Amino acid sequence: MNGKATRWTRQLKLVIDIVYESADPMIAEEVYRLARKKMPNISLGTVYRNLNKLVEEGLVSESSSNGISTFSRHPFPNSTFECSVCHRLSSVPVDLNVLELTRKVRMKVDRYSLQLVGVCRDCDR
Repeated sequence: MNGKATRWTRQLKLVIDIVYESADPMIAEEVYRLARKKMPNISLGTVYRNLNKLVEEGLVSESSSNGISTFSRHPFPNSTFECSVCHRLSSVPVDLNVLELTRKVRMKVDRYSLQLVGVCRDCDR
């Protein structure tokens, strides 16, 4: 958290609701497309600004792969699986206890991001 109170605008609330309703990571353009269905005048820039604010506040996780950022609800999933064939991203349940990890490595871990790469079921046929 940055110490400043976040001003919860209608746009910010809409963006976080869209991200939290998705089971899988989303790119900003997907969030924008869904946001426009409920708020036709919202801009892509507003979606990006709000996603960045949510990441900064620790309410949404951001992962990058091949220069593309995806956003997902926090605290899970900070773990994604990328298919090396179709490049689809999926959430992966990883049970990582950050407090326990902090004790083991004797360094304060605030958050983590884990990216797994392999071949998804559909492409492995």
